Amino acid sequence: MQERINYSSISDEKLVAKVLKRDWEALRELFKRYQKPFFNLAYRFCGDSFVAEDLTSEILWRIYGNLKSFDSKRRFKPWGFKIATNTCLTFVVKSVKLKRPASRNSFGIKNQNLKRRTDGGQGVLEDEIMDEKVDLVKETVRNEVSERVQKALMRLPDKYRLALYLYYFEDLKYEEIAEDLNLPVNTVRTHIKRGKEKMKEELKDLI
Repeated sequence: MQERINYSSISDEKLVAKVLKRDWEALRELFKRYQKPFFNLAYRFCGDSFVAEDLTSEILWRIYGNLKSFDSKRRFKPWGFKIATNTCLTFVVKSVKLKRPASRNSFGIKNQNLKRRTDGGQGVLEDEIMDEKVDLVKETVRNEVSERVQKALMRLPDKYRLALYLYYFEDLKYEEIAEDLNLPVNTVRTHIKRGKEKMKEELKDLI
């Protein structure tokens, strides 16, 4: 009897090698790992959850279509985010050309799920009301701060927003971000520094 493979414990790079051998369970695991991070990246570009879902699907299939060009000696994550970034930037350029700029009026990123809720969040609200341990005042303040931060992030120029996202949310190193965005490392440092400065200015009443 063949031993069952625990795909969740396999590295990204080894999953890619399995996918190239037509192991579709490996592809499913790879997509599962990166679906949410790519969705969050797309959302920070377009500000619309429906558009972000479409972009996420396009990113994943572009990655699948380019797996043969992946260098197995390198890390998958920066490579994957480079494709994701280019896909999002292409979307922004097309939106500008069509004079339909990406929407930036939706900021519900906290606990964002790809699966749409059908109860309008009522179930979550009821759970919190029933949980006596929830401090509603602190929760309200925390949500307001989170929304302010998201709005400030969305108002940043794309180059600063993207660098901050990859550095803080995806934990990429300066060198990896530079490779992802095809920029010098010092330029990445500058984008992150200036992005942080602009965020602090926007949120100075909270600091």
